[in-house]
Amino acid sequence: MTPVAADTYDALTWSAHDTSTDLVADALRRLLHEAERTEDDYAASRTLNLVIAPGEAAAIKAGMATERHHYPARVVHLREHKVDRLDASVSVDLADVGDAHRQLLIEEVTLYSNRARLIHARSMLTPILARGIPTVAWLPGYDHDEIADALAQTAHVTVFDSDVDPDPMRALAFARNTALAHPSRDLAWLRTTRWRSRISATFQTEERRSLVAFAPSCEVVGNVSKPAVLLLAAWIAAKLEINVSLRPGTGNALIDTVTIAGVEIRASIATTCSPGLLCEALDTVYSAPLGYEDALQSLERVAVVA
Repeated sequence: MTPVAADTYDALTWSAHDTSTDLVADALRRLLHEAERTEDDYAASRTLNLVIAPGEAAAIKAGMATERHHYPARVVHLREHKVDRLDASVSVDLADVGDAHRQLLIEEVTLYSNRARLIHARSMLTPILARGIPTVAWLPGYDHDEIADALAQTAHVTVFDSDVDPDPMRALAFARNTALAHPSRDLAWLRTTRWRSRISATFQTEERRSLVAFAPSCEVVGNVSKPAVLLLAAWIAAKLEINVSLRPGTGNALIDTVTIAGVEIRASIATTCSPGLLCEALDTVYSAPLGYEDALQSLERVAVVA
């Protein structure tokens, strides 16, 4: 599900205070019906429900890159307010996609409610979610609480980013608990994809693999405060069945070098972080992240050395 550049216009909108989710669902159906009555030729290529937990607006905007990308999803934003009532807004937009000027239907629902209602997310969301497609819960922050738990129970897949938490051990504890209980996608893990590919390619030959057998050592140099670096080190530990030393890096790179059995792999353009990680996570809804759970269970084999 690759995001595409879009120019959105002529939004069909609805909003209400002190409403119910049944009325919100009715409003969404009416707007979709109005969109069908337009003369525009559009594609309703919805592939999933994307439910976004309450979080900082800047983090949500950065993750979705709304200024450049749209997702073929029914997007439901959850927002917390203090009042004991449900407020809501709905928009259905037609967006020009690509050079062919084909149009895509963009559906967005925003629900404003207090915490007591939000921790019962399943009952709130059931009338609004499109049936027959996966539901993905995105947790854009790191202060995970009962709302995150409720969304994990509701969604088929939970997406979060361990690297945004200033406490890496707390982040990895949440990641481990979530991954063992529910299907999940960690953007911190996706940041290691190119490094994992490069390390695997380096040790493809029998000669290189034999080096590990005779000299089972590994050192990773990078930002030790980032769970992504710890996950990469733990993945190496799990894959090669060795202990890994993790040393602080000297620059701004996430990972500077990886040295396995004397073979040093340095950071390059091919191993830098790529944009669009949320989209990449959504692309993998139907496929489990191979190696992620093994890495989470091998963190004790990683020793941080000052």
